[in-house]
Amino acid sequence: MRVTDDRYRSERNQFELAMRMIQHEARTNTISFWTGLSDDRIRKVYDTYFRSAASAVQRRRGKSPTQIAPLIESPQRALESGVLAYLMHRGGLFSTHGGRQPVLRQNIELGQRLCDCYEAYCCVVPGPTLSFEWGWNLLLNIRSGDELGLQQCDDCGTWHLRDLLAVPANTCPVCALVPTGAGQLLN
Repeated sequence: MRVTDDRYRSERNQFELAMRMIQHEARTNTISFWTGLSDDRIRKVYDTYFRSAASAVQRRRGKSPTQIAPLIESPQRALESGVLAYLMHRGGLFSTHGGRQPVLRQNIELGQRLCDCYEAYCCVVPGPTLSFEWGWNLLLNIRSGDELGLQQCDDCGTWHLRDLLAVPANTCPVCALVPTGAGQLLN
């Protein structure tokens, strides 16, 4: 085997991640962050492989969302966000123990894991309402540790998002949705 036989592996992995993120309707800046591909190259990939496809993939424009309020605006949305956050935590995209967080920029492996987590979320949650970009926003906010955190409920054991700035602390969305005492049935 020659050393040069696999010289394009890195580029192929970047391309495959870009294709996968385009299918999830990620914005150009998000794809560029994860893959290191230029904006122009990402647009050309979209034009070549997705523009004329029968299942036309939308191209989102503008900046990625940055607010946290829509992630926790209702118990249902907070529960959904908690599911995605838990999957990302289990996928190794962030640590809850305050240690060093893994580097995300141009990390193809973690980019693939983010896509895996989002796809699992779409399979687990009936009628999911969070887009891939909202998932990206969720990940960034949890990793910063300024406004959002992941917490396990003492009563029902469900992992959920916690607004770190809320006074009083927000309640578990499962306990808020399920009548009193019925949350114990979920364990």
